[in-house]
Amino acid sequence: MTTKFRRIAAATAVAGAAFGITALTAGPAVANPSDALCTSDDVNVTVTKDPEHAAGHEAFLVDYTAASPTTNCKLQGVPAGVSFHGGEAPIPGVTVNPESSPAAPVNLTASKPAFSRFVQQTGAPANPTVPASVEFDLENGHVAAVWPAGESIKGDVLTATPIAQR
Repeated sequence: MTTKFRRIAAATAVAGAAFGITALTAGPAVANPSDALCTSDDVNVTVTKDPEHAAGHEAFLVDYTAASPTTNCKLQGVPAGVSFHGGEAPIPGVTVNPESSPAAPVNLTASKPAFSRFVQQTGAPANPTVPASVEFDLENGHVAAVWPAGESIKGDVLTATPIAQR
């Protein structure tokens, strides 16, 4: 009887351990990161003044949020083809260069937003035209956002930082 009990206990322990390992490695049921690049339909973009940045510089925070609860796509790189608009036409003479630091792709979902920044020098002269909006290209789409009211572009060269996960 003791031998039979030991066999049952051993079999139960092995089965329990196997179940425990499976349960631990399975993790919660979440969507896998997507390989599909985000399109402009997948992303909501907002721009706000960033209250914190390095001395001698100020930044505008670009937030990327999922356009729907089921959005699951990849953002990567740096905003490109950036243009600031005071009305219908782009503001002339403003260049936005990409920051050279590397960045890994990020997965955009309803619970995983992303961000980047437009950085300018605080001591540079303000552009006479105050932007009303900004437009730029992502890897797989063109997006536009309202520019913070009354905030001038300073200087003629800004820097765009790579998109990162929040």
